[in-house]
Amino acid sequence: MEIKFVINDPKNGKSVNKVLESDKADTVFGKKLGEEIDLSFIGMDGYSGVITGGSYMTGMPMSNDFGGSGLKKVLIGKSLGNKKNIRLRKSLAGNTIGQFTSQINVKIIKYGEKPLETAKTSNG
Repeated sequence: MEIKFVINDPKNGKSVNKVLESDKADTVFGKKLGEEIDLSFIGMDGYSGVITGGSYMTGMPMSNDFGGSGLKKVLIGKSLGNKKNIRLRKSLAGNTIGQFTSQINVKIIKYGEKPLETAKTSNG
């Protein structure tokens, strides 16, 4: 299974998409939301980023509220629009990247020597 990386550049607000095969994805397994990673394994030498989010293979978003890499059913009572005193049970993925994570969102915090446009043409 492949993992998609969505790498956001906060300087200009643009994003770069990279696809990584599962045999090369072992470097990010076990990392958690908020951790800093080196992006050289996907062809972006000198770049570093922070993991800001992601999604499970079924499309469920990752949540920083609980650990693990699997799906969990949680009772949510906040941010449900105008309805008050209503709590819903939702499925969320844990905060750890695992083998069933399909997308990882990364925000660049350290830039490399090459501009981002050049780095995105190389396929990781």
